[in-house]
Amino acid sequence: MKKKCLIFFTVGIGDSLMVTPVLESLKQFKDEYEFYALSMSSPIRDILAVNKLFNKIHFIDFLNKGTFSSFSEVLKIRKEKYDISILVFPSNHFKYQIVHFLLGAKQRYSFEYHERTFPDLYFLSQNRLVEDRNVHAVENNYKLFEYALNKELERTSPMKISIDEDSLTFADEFIADNSLSEKIIIGIHAGSDVFKNMIKKRWAYENYGYLLKKFSSEKFHFLIFGGKTEYELNDKIKDFSPDNTTVIKGTNFLKSCALINKCKCFISGDTGLMHTAAALQIPSVNIFGPTNSTYTEPYKAEHIVVKKGHSCIPCYEYSRIPLICNQTEKYKCLKDITIDEVYEMIMKSIK
Repeated sequence: MKKKCLIFFTVGIGDSLMVTPVLESLKQFKDEYEFYALSMSSPIRDILAVNKLFNKIHFIDFLNKGTFSSFSEVLKIRKEKYDISILVFPSNHFKYQIVHFLLGAKQRYSFEYHERTFPDLYFLSQNRLVEDRNVHAVENNYKLFEYALNKELERTSPMKISIDEDSLTFADEFIADNSLSEKIIIGIHAGSDVFKNMIKKRWAYENYGYLLKKFSSEKFHFLIFGGKTEYELNDKIKDFSPDNTTVIKGTNFLKSCALINKCKCFISGDTGLMHTAAALQIPSVNIFGPTNSTYTEPYKAEHIVVKKGHSCIPCYEYSRIPLICNQTEKYKCLKDITIDEVYEMIMKSIK
C-alpha cells in the first residue's frame, strides 16, 4: 500500500517556488507514495495545480478566514490520516508548527532554525533538521525531503511555473494592444510584503524612477508589477518617466506570469516575483539589502545580484521577528546601491 504524504506550503510565493525543484524529483516515487498538498494562498494553489504530482490540493485561506473556520478545515484534512507530513523551508513561525501538529500525520518533519523566538514549538514535529545557513533554500528543502522519505533526490530541475492558455493569450493581446511588439520590455517589481517590516527591504522608489529616465530610448518599455497595496508606489515611479512605463493592475498571478514571460530582463528586490521571473527563466537583476542572498537568490536561472559587502549583511534571518536595522545609518546596505550600478547590470543582462 502506498504511503500518504502531505506537503504543507507556507504563504510566500517565492518560498513555495523554491520547493518546485524538489517536487520534480519526487515524481519518480509515485509508485511508493501518494502526494498531497496544503496551500495557504490562491497563487500557490495555482502553481501547484499544474504540477501533476498531487492527488489532491487542500486550500485554506488562513489570512482571510476566521480562526474557527480555518480550524474546522484543518480537522477535515486530519481525517484523511496521513502517514507523513512535511513543513517546507522556510517556516519559522510557531503558528505553522501548530497547524502542522493539528494535521495529525503519524510522522511530521520540519526544521529547527538558528534564529529562535519564544514560543518556537519545534517539538510539535517529532523529526527535525537544523537549517543550513550556508546553502540555498532549495538545498535545505532537498535535505528535508531526503530525510523524510529516506530517498536520495536528483538536483537537476530548476524552479518551474506552467502558464495556462488563457493567460498566455491575455499577454499576447496586451502586447499587441499597447504596441509593444517591437520594444525591449523590462519588468520591475519595486515593492515587497509589508509584514514584519519587510517594506524596509525596498530600494527607494526615487531610484527606480531615475533609473527609468536613463532608458529614454523609444526601444525600451517598462512593465511595473505589484499588488493592490503597491499601486500607489508604482504610480509614483511611473510619474518619473510616463512615456516608457506601464503599471500592471488588476491581473491575477498567472496573467502577471504571462506578462513577465514577455520581458527581456526583470528587476526587483528579494521578492516572490524575483523567483517567479527565475522560474520562467527570465534573466534578472536583483537588489539585495538586509536579506540573505545565499538563501534566496534566483535558483538555476540567469541572474545578477547587486549588493554591498557591509559586515552587517544579512541582518534578517527569516524569523517572525520584524526586520530592524541596528546600524547608526539606517539601511545603508540599500542606500549605498547606486542607480548607475543597477543600470550597468541591466545593460549587461540584456546584452
